[in-house]
Formats: sequence, structure tokens, C-alpha cells
Amino acid sequence: MNQELKKYIENNIFPMYDRYYSHGMLHINNVINNCLMLAKYYNLDENKAYTIAAYHDAGLSISRDNHEKESGKIFAQDIEMKKYFSNIEIEEMKEAIEDHRGSRKEPPRNMYGKILSDSDRDFNIEILAKRQLSTSIKNYSDINTFDEHFERCYSYMMKRIEGFGHFNLWTNNPILLEQRDKFEKDYINKEYTKKIYKAEWKRISENGTIDKIKNYYLDY
Repeated sequence: MNQELKKYIENNIFPMYDRYYSHGMLHINNVINNCLMLAKYYNLDENKAYTIAAYHDAGLSISRDNHEKESGKIFAQDIEMKKYFSNIEIEEMKEAIEDHRGSRKEPPRNMYGKILSDSDRDFNIEILAKRQLSTSIKNYSDINTFDEHFERCYSYMMKRIEGFGHFNLWTNNPILLEQRDKFEKDYINKEYTKKIYKAEWKRISENGTIDKIKNYYLDY
């Protein structure tokens, strides 16, 4: 890993996520770790993997609906990247960032796009609870109780699990497949899942995070 590149990203890109909660550094670091794992498995460049994961949600500050396109622009227009990657590599990485969205129906255009898209999955109920509850709190101000928020979150996820059979993975990596299958099996156990969400609700209720989600963080 190029330490100069890593330091640049830590100092200049990570601060872009300071005003985000469900798309904050908890999520970004999870995507980075997944991306590096897949890069190692498929013998890909770890500097590229780290960088596309770091930039992949940077466009949220411009457009939520088209954030993947805006993120690609932010990356490609960052002149510092020319120190570390060729023009061909930058275009390849830009395409990967643009193609990372999980709802995409067509396969990403290159392997880096595939590992980034798969890395963006939250096959961890604890992390998903943090992200889903915060998004629900931000978007549904008319809902005030934990039970209402949980039922909305749970219903949304179950529609995705039951509607598609499995969450799609472009790489079919055995490590992620195992994580996905365990996640889906555990999530279907509603009482188990609700206990995890309840613990997260208790934590953010007691430490003032709910107020920050409503009034400080920019996620929608």
C-alpha cells in the first residue's frame, strides 16, 4: 500500500464524510476492508481497491440520487491522483466508482467495479442496524417509536431478501457468499434481529445521536 496515497486520502477525502452518519467512516472503512480482501483474493492492485472504496460515496454532497456518478467525477478530477495512477487506470477506477450501486441491473464494466459493488453490501446486522435506523429517523420524521422504525426497516430488508432470493453478488467470492448466506439466515430470525436493532436504538437514544441525526448529519 502506497503510504503517501493513503495519507492524502485520510487527510483530504475522509473529512468529506464528517457530516454523514449512515455513509460515514464506519461504512467507508467497512467497504475499504471488504475491497482490500477481494483485491487480495483476485490478485488486484490494493492501491486501486483502497482508493475506489474511499471515494465511492464522495458525491453524496452533490446528489443523493446520482451520487455514484458525482463520486466518479470527484475522483477523476482530483489532480493528485495523477501522481499515483495513469490516465487509463484513472478511467478504469472512475468506471468502477460509477458502477458500484447495488441496485444496478447490468454488471459493472470492470473487475474493480465488481469488487466495489460487492464490498458496498452490509452483511453485518450490527452495522446495518446503525445505518438503517439513522436513515429511517432522518427520512420519516413522523415516526417516533422504535417499534415503528424497526418494522419499517425490517419490512424493507425482507422484501429485498425474499424478492430476489439472495442479494446479488457480481464476484461470487466464497468468503462474501458465506457472509451473505449467514446474514440472510440470521436476519430472517426477526426476534434476533430486533434485539440487535433495539440495542442500537437504546445507544443512540442515550448518547444524543438521534438529535444529531435529525439536525446535524446530512444523510437522507
